[in-house]
Amino acid sequence: MAALLPGCVNTKFRTDAALPGFVSADEPRAAAIGREILNQGGTAGDAAAAMALAMTATLPSRVGLTGGGVCVAFDAAKKEARTIDFLPRTAGPGGAAMPALLRGIAALQATAGTMRWEQVAVPAEQVAQFSPGVSRALVQDLTDYGNRLPGDSEMRRRLMPAGGVPAIGTTLSQPELAATLSQIRRNGVPAFYTGQIGTALAQGLGIDLATLRAFQPKITGTVKVPLGIVDAHFAQLPETATGTGLAEAWKAVAELPPAERAARAARLLGAGGRGAGVPGAGLVAMDMNENSVACALTMGAPFGNGRSIPGTGLLAAQGVTTGGFGAPGLVANSIVGRSLFTGVGTATGDDGPAAGPAALLAAILPSALDERGAEAIAASIAPDQPGRSQFVACQVAQENGVKTCKTGADPRGAAMGAMIAKERPRE
Repeated sequence: MAALLPGCVNTKFRTDAALPGFVSADEPRAAAIGREILNQGGTAGDAAAAMALAMTATLPSRVGLTGGGVCVAFDAAKKEARTIDFLPRTAGPGGAAMPALLRGIAALQATAGTMRWEQVAVPAEQVAQFSPGVSRALVQDLTDYGNRLPGDSEMRRRLMPAGGVPAIGTTLSQPELAATLSQIRRNGVPAFYTGQIGTALAQGLGIDLATLRAFQPKITGTVKVPLGIVDAHFAQLPETATGTGLAEAWKAVAELPPAERAARAARLLGAGGRGAGVPGAGLVAMDMNENSVACALTMGAPFGNGRSIPGTGLLAAQGVTTGGFGAPGLVANSIVGRSLFTGVGTATGDDGPAAGPAALLAAILPSALDERGAEAIAASIAPDQPGRSQFVACQVAQENGVKTCKTGADPRGAAMGAMIAKERPRE
């Protein structure tokens, strides 16, 4: 049984109640796909990978196979958290980014998933071929940034077929992208970096083909903030506005009154809330076995650099030099293997530098330090808070240890959360 419900009780220590799982994404169709992956028995890693791939078709303004991102993942069985670093760093002329997303998502799914690769890849292909209708999120990006797509480009013809911004719900077909995704589904990730697709990428981006084929994401530990028997985990990256900066801001504001923390943390990170910035998109997942994943994704600029790569259905991404577009984070108990919070903050593109990390702290601080639930966290987000956040926040009852979780999101954003509850098998 899958349902779009606000929350549930985790009855991990009972024997006959429903097991809950949660997903959230900045694009509603992607969230629905993540929910179905959990419903089919997939893990948080499987759901996250499927949602990321789906957003290459449903939100190409912010997510693409030529872009990249970063994820943090908690493995409840191993009781450890890790960073998957696949940022789209500059690799070609004019700031062209290394196409990093696919290898990064594949690494996440290989280390945190249990399903076959084809199972997590096929929904994206289907969405590209048979559009479920344009979402409000993509319509808004086309309204704000559609002029970045050249008038005679392949992608402009696909995304704006009548010449203007399509209405919400308009069906769009992306056959070239569907064909690319089909190759990836049938032949695996290497098919993207070799053969005809790899050659087209190398030529279109001006990247050496051998360099393209050799790219691999980095899997490392996390930047950890100890909180008694639980820890907060942030992505371990060399760029500014990432894990180390988040941990330092956390420690600087932890003793302040709750109402003052988010604004102070934003100032420490350099997030002013205004000005051009790099937009991002986020997703989160928490499965029935306490595994959790949060990812921040980007094309480096709205619709990347706007150039289409002929015959692939892809836009060229722009390289990034900071983590300001988005920041994932989680809170977990590594002693017993229990996820308590998973969330991501992302920048809108017009809210200045470090907006994504600032948005994450505005959500994770009240969850970890004040044990607030998802609804209270969302209600506490200030109207001028830089960035947007989405998350799964859990509360543990002191009297019986029962954990209650709900999805939540910044009310100003377009994120959609979903819950799935599957019946626990009786022995």
